[in-house]
Amino acid sequence: MARLDRRWGRRLGLVLVALALWLGAGCASIVVQNRPILDHETHEVVATSGTATAHGRAHGMIQAGMALDRKHPDWATLYFRDAALAALPAVLEEGVSPSSDMDQSLGAQSTYRRAIEYALITVDRQAKKEKVPWTEILARSGIGVEGKVSLYEPALWQEVLPSRQFEVKGFRNQVGQGGLGAPVVIHMAPSVERKPLVMEGGETRTDPSQLHFPEDLYRAASVVLRPGRSAAEPPAVLELHDPVREPDMLWKPAPDAPGIPLAYDLTIGLARQLHERNLDLIGPLGVFFPSEYNGKTGIFMLDPYQPGKIPVVLVHGLMSSPLGWANAMNELRGDPELRKRFQFWMFFYSTGNPILSSGARLRQALQTVHEEFDPNDEDPAFDHMLVVGHSMGGLLSRLMISSSGTMLWDAAAKVPPESIDLEPKLKQMLMDSMFFEPVPTVSRVVFISTPHRGSPYGDELVGRLASRLIRVPKEIVDIRAALAKLNGAEGVSEEFRGNRYATSVAQLGQKNPVLQTIGRLPIKATVPYHSIVGFNGKTPLPKGGDGVVPYPSAHLEGALSEIVVSSDHSAQETEAAVMELRRIMAIHYNEYAAERSAVARGARPPERISRPDGETPVRYATFPNAEAGEIERQKRLARIGIYPEPPTVRR
Repeated sequence: MARLDRRWGRRLGLVLVALALWLGAGCASIVVQNRPILDHETHEVVATSGTATAHGRAHGMIQAGMALDRKHPDWATLYFRDAALAALPAVLEEGVSPSSDMDQSLGAQSTYRRAIEYALITVDRQAKKEKVPWTEILARSGIGVEGKVSLYEPALWQEVLPSRQFEVKGFRNQVGQGGLGAPVVIHMAPSVERKPLVMEGGETRTDPSQLHFPEDLYRAASVVLRPGRSAAEPPAVLELHDPVREPDMLWKPAPDAPGIPLAYDLTIGLARQLHERNLDLIGPLGVFFPSEYNGKTGIFMLDPYQPGKIPVVLVHGLMSSPLGWANAMNELRGDPELRKRFQFWMFFYSTGNPILSSGARLRQALQTVHEEFDPNDEDPAFDHMLVVGHSMGGLLSRLMISSSGTMLWDAAAKVPPESIDLEPKLKQMLMDSMFFEPVPTVSRVVFISTPHRGSPYGDELVGRLASRLIRVPKEIVDIRAALAKLNGAEGVSEEFRGNRYATSVAQLGQKNPVLQTIGRLPIKATVPYHSIVGFNGKTPLPKGGDGVVPYPSAHLEGALSEIVVSSDHSAQETEAAVMELRRIMAIHYNEYAAERSAVARGARPPERISRPDGETPVRYATFPNAEAGEIERQKRLARIGIYPEPPTVRR
């Protein structure tokens, strides 16, 4: 038995490697390293010529606090507190550098930030040692805390540490800004239960957003330490500021004073969120053991639902997870203007399940969040949901704007659906997979590297091996057995009969009737869709593609726009794709704003353009370092009609 297990394990490992190569390595690899700063920065505190100035006194107090940190942490916290309070007036006088690089900070700005960072490190260590809230340790040093991050008051967060303590690899860009205060990353493990919270206006109730948070929640914030402003306040107050709740991130020292930019770093919080949950492992396991992960299927949120912001739902592809959206999530959510207008959600699902089954799960998830957050249709932004799907996630997204009629059922069975004898739960699953209409809240879809007409790998050896190794969920087996029993062994097509054909990998084959039927389903005429297509440059177009999906499969006529980007199958992670998503989101929001303005005036909303006037316009983002021969080849392709106009090459 052990020998068989080892043999099966080796086989699974080989298929995993092959699939990873097939999918172009799938996801970004996020690495987070903890690098303690307090114990190693004595040399970084620059000595001054004396302590006559407030800035000089602040330096001296930081050095005293560092010397006392281990033996007398409460005294050290007092020194760090007083150092920050002493440096703050100098910061307000000197101003702050906009650079997020610590080395570019101005003198008093750097001193002020270090004082806060060191205080937080000392307090965090002591709070964990005494097993008490971090706010309690601060209170002993005369420091109060205010400011809600996400849904939670400060005392509920279990860890508040400087962002500078973490080194991150795997992101294209570090997103944030320089300014006053210290960027921090905060962490909590919220209860699975619905916690009663005091909401805006003092109302106590539960917020369903908590049901969609990850088991461990990491968030970016900014911290400012200021003196108490009245006898009712403690000597010092630590303010927490949330970049999502406050997209402008400005701090006013007085009500009539101009705003000062606050320093924050969104990338560190996102990196810890994606890194800590082993998402790089969950993606592949979700292919081969879908039943084990079906319970985790649903919409995941990093931020609570915010009425008035348009939801953007990111749907990952085969053998992937939300980690596949790392760079896109970082750069889109990191844009303050986009954060004012959009909220970003991610759909997770077991990618080994049949495509129609996963589509039904996505449909149910979108209906669930609508019932939870906008049951009375009071938020117009919710009805302008933008769904973005990568690879197989694009097929699921397409099902959200398609009508099934009886086409899927007719492809699977020769008897009416009422003749199916199944227990109610299984029959409902079958009906949800086979019969559906467009989801009313989905207003626009973007397809990225989507195999509308399949991938040759679904039919080749790696696809066949993967399909045989996938442990098909029992309910899927039972449903197919019932169909076969009613229709007879020869009355059901092979794709609806054998377990191998019940997997998503097999259904991505170019000849698979499930995928072919999905391709014939009518798409809602009023919903615009767009395509982002990867091209690796190895095989000339139109036969070429991203190495997994050929161009003819990724191209979908009727798209309002299409852009071909230089990429392998992970096109969703490219800078060109993120730029295109920004462009589409700008169009989407402008349409929404124009509609709301017309409704407010009592006028008819402008007519929405959902299909191109003629063929789908195609643009091409060329390779940045294309040689002259490659440029000429692209121009020849344009002349024979692959692209409406010659592509341009960025130098």
